[in-house]
Amino acid sequence: MKILFVCSGNTGRSPMARFVMEKLIADAGLSNKISVSSAASKPITSKNLHEGIAAKLRAEEIPYGEHTAHTITKDDYDGAYLIVCMDAGNVEQVKEIVGGDSAGKVRMLLDKDIPWDKNGFATTYDDILRGCKALLNQIA
Repeated sequence: MKILFVCSGNTGRSPMARFVMEKLIADAGLSNKISVSSAASKPITSKNLHEGIAAKLRAEEIPYGEHTAHTITKDDYDGAYLIVCMDAGNVEQVKEIVGGDSAGKVRMLLDKDIPWDKNGFATTYDDILRGCKALLNQIA
């Protein structure tokens, strides 16, 4: 099962969700059953993980590796079991890029937008952790 997390630029919220979810999946012993990646819902201007996001992941002891941002494609849509967006705008942008959501794969991580919280990314991290835990409980 492949989960694709999506945010606007694929340098902050969606890679944070990817790395948080990878840790939760590994801790649950499900790495051989669930894979995770991330993408942008808009054309990207930067390809690297935002340093503030990396710092928050380090502070929370969430392992992360190399990250190169990319914009979602129809092939990404076709290959994913779920496409999990960080805000309502991402949902609409993804549907526009991939030509709709005929398979019903696109959803939000929470029932609210996850903020781009530049003040240490505490709110962003807390929301993503809560959403990823709930998502893993739903699919595991």
